[in-house]
Amino acid sequence: MAKISRQTKEIINIILFLLVVGLLVTFYWVYPLSLAGAGMGRNDLDKYNEMLDTLSELPNEAMLWQESGLNPDTFRIEADGLTTLACLRCLPEDSSIGTVFLLHNDNHNRDSILWLASALLQSGYVVLAYDQRASGRSTGQYRGGGQYESSDLNELIANIDLRHRLDHPLIAVGFGTGADAVILSSQSESRLDAIVAIEPYLTSTRLLDKLKKQHDMLWFPFFRSVVWWWYEMRSSYAVEYTDISDIDPVGAAALVFVSQEDFDDEEVRQLETVSSSSGKLRLQTSPAANSSLETTILDFVKNLPVDSDSLISTSEN
Repeated sequence: MAKISRQTKEIINIILFLLVVGLLVTFYWVYPLSLAGAGMGRNDLDKYNEMLDTLSELPNEAMLWQESGLNPDTFRIEADGLTTLACLRCLPEDSSIGTVFLLHNDNHNRDSILWLASALLQSGYVVLAYDQRASGRSTGQYRGGGQYESSDLNELIANIDLRHRLDHPLIAVGFGTGADAVILSSQSESRLDAIVAIEPYLTSTRLLDKLKKQHDMLWFPFFRSVVWWWYEMRSSYAVEYTDISDIDPVGAAALVFVSQEDFDDEEVRQLETVSSSSGKLRLQTSPAANSSLETTILDFVKNLPVDSDSLISTSEN
């Protein structure tokens, strides 16, 4: 059998070394960067950057809402020093019976929940909807894992209340990261009377696991830690990483929808357990059709327990 020359061995070692380096770069740089951007960043980044280069402020048009006959009042608020939220407010034809804040799903904007806004308006509620940070007409490149979105919601509630334009009951409805936001806000914002959370992530661990599955990412050692580190580096957010031990009880009457396949997840069971003593949580599987979801949400908000203290109106329409 012929011997391998020393030069050939060195070439093989170099090739093996480069392969190992390539794998490390792929799994600890390319993959996590891709997931951090695709999973936590805005999905229209190129268009967003182009508009920022040509405009002093993103337009806050509401064409679809106007075409639906809702006549929205558009405005912006500064959520923090770096983020402004594009908001709109719609009034029912008759006197209002409450106020609902709508938070859309990930990789969508406020137009995606026009169907629910229309139903709520027809039922007599004032509706406030907005593009969450890093989406639509609002600024920012990265979402905040539900934590920053909760602060955004609290800031908007305070802003509207300052104008004396809140009618109770005050309800927040959120999807995805928006669902996490309304749950967190129920624990910190006393003006909220009820929340509806549609398929929240509940923890950073569960969020990353779902993003990995959604984007068909391969597992590698320390997957969650590496992706979260890159996310914090790229976003410059100081977002706390949360796991099942960080799940707290809901702070207001809550209707939480979870998909059938996720209903027995340990995070969902934990939320149910820690909230059981208050009796505020109603947990059920997500319906397949928006019409069924709409009916269930309307039934929930219309049958909230009456609290004479919380139902004092501060509205000046």
